[in-house]
Amino acid sequence: MTTDGQSTNESAVQGALSKLKAVGGRVTSARIAVLSVLEASSGHLSADAIATAVQVLQPAVHRATVYRTLESLVEVGVVSHTHLGHGAAVYHLIAEEHIHSQCQRCGRIVDLDAGLLAAAGRVLLSEHGFVLDPSHSALLGTCAACAATATVTAT
Repeated sequence: MTTDGQSTNESAVQGALSKLKAVGGRVTSARIAVLSVLEASSGHLSADAIATAVQVLQPAVHRATVYRTLESLVEVGVVSHTHLGHGAAVYHLIAEEHIHSQCQRCGRIVDLDAGLLAAAGRVLLSEHGFVLDPSHSALLGTCAACAATATVTAT
């Protein structure tokens, strides 16, 4: 078993479909196609990129259906969306909880341990009564490669 309770032989799509069924959700060709596209991706995809890829797998699935499917899969908790910088939200399968950082120069996205902001969350809660949910946005900054390039250029 993995940390999310999914057996190592079970694909991410099968795990997501099992969770979907457990909460009374329907398994449709559109949902299977969206989950398959997300599983095949090593990165974070926009809704438009997902819709384009779904059209290759299931040409009968309309783009609007893909958008509604993404919303429903986020609500169920098998897909997560994150807002990066000033661009469109990106989506990915939830294999394990994590937060995101994004380089403002090159756009690189780095997945970070979900506990990284735990201390900040505790302070926000105790001092301000605010419950932090960092899962839907990215921490912005400069990656090591871009910082090194900037340092070399400046000298």
